[in-house]
Amino acid sequence: MLKNTIIKDLFSFKPPGNDRLGWIDYAKGIAIILVVYRHVEFGLKKSGVPLSQWIVDLNDMLYSFRMPLFFLLSGLFFEKGIARKGSKGFLLSRVNTLLYPYVLWALIQITLQIYFSTVANARRSPSDYLNILIQPRNLDQLWYLFALFNVTLLYFLTTRLFGGRKMPQLVLALILLSVAPFVKPVSTFYDIALHYIFFCIGNMTANFFFSGKTQEMLSSPYGPVSLLPLFVVCQVYFLHHQQMNLFLYAAVALTGSLFVIMLSFQLAKYNALPVLRTFGHYSLYIYLLHVPIVSLIRYFLLGTVMAEYVTVLLVLLIFIAIFFSVIVYRCCMLMRLGGLFKGPFGESVQKRRIVTHKTTI
Repeated sequence: MLKNTIIKDLFSFKPPGNDRLGWIDYAKGIAIILVVYRHVEFGLKKSGVPLSQWIVDLNDMLYSFRMPLFFLLSGLFFEKGIARKGSKGFLLSRVNTLLYPYVLWALIQITLQIYFSTVANARRSPSDYLNILIQPRNLDQLWYLFALFNVTLLYFLTTRLFGGRKMPQLVLALILLSVAPFVKPVSTFYDIALHYIFFCIGNMTANFFFSGKTQEMLSSPYGPVSLLPLFVVCQVYFLHHQQMNLFLYAAVALTGSLFVIMLSFQLAKYNALPVLRTFGHYSLYIYLLHVPIVSLIRYFLLGTVMAEYVTVLLVLLIFIAIFFSVIVYRCCMLMRLGGLFKGPFGESVQKRRIVTHKTTI
């Protein structure tokens, strides 16, 4: 009976039964599918698979907002995280859930790419270990975790400096966006300068998005329908002007993010496509695991008849990447390998804080 329960839980893709805001998970679910889509498409292209132009164009069109959306959603919870965990606990949680898995999985991924150089698309050498801190963009998908950690840390420090005032943060965000092209050669700095504004706007609009009146308004179907034409125009424009001014890019990215958020409210309202919410709940672990999983499966599938059906192969690899990422994560947790995904730093401090908080209630 216990074995059957474990297997059932392992392969269940029902939405998590917790008090998380459903629309947040839906938005993350949509974003992580687009992330996987991009990486699968790139992997097939590097493997020499001829892709239809519409597959490439659709990928490029939807590239504008998927990562800014993650930064915006993180900014929404910035103050809630500090209020719940305290300043020290919040920073430790960011180290444990962002910096630690980034460094660990970057080391793992580079090592595997060096060892399996004959089948891996990426060509790595020991010098790439230096890129973990200097040029994370050169290490495939993992750059996002380091960028989000750096943006969060900088925002935390400047919040203290500005006394919690929001307008100086917005001014700083605009200044960073303006200097982003000049620091682009060092992707660590570029990612901070480019994405700081989305985290800032997320924090500035948190009270708006979490208010009951706003959520009721965003639950109306007229929202995404009315925004759809502008969303489509922005994405088509981005497709043909990907080297656009960064301020215009920010506007395009924010339009796409708002559309996804509105769509997510609709999905949450009717509990439609609940598997998307599950994907969102596991988005961090999908992000960490999907590239090595896809690389392995792609290597074997390209030697079969599936190589002739590119569109089917693309969809299949996206599904496999997401599905097996969740399964692998759950297996690791069953085997008590949680240290692969979360650091242990400051656990005793956080536990004491929780106990103290409970005793004062």
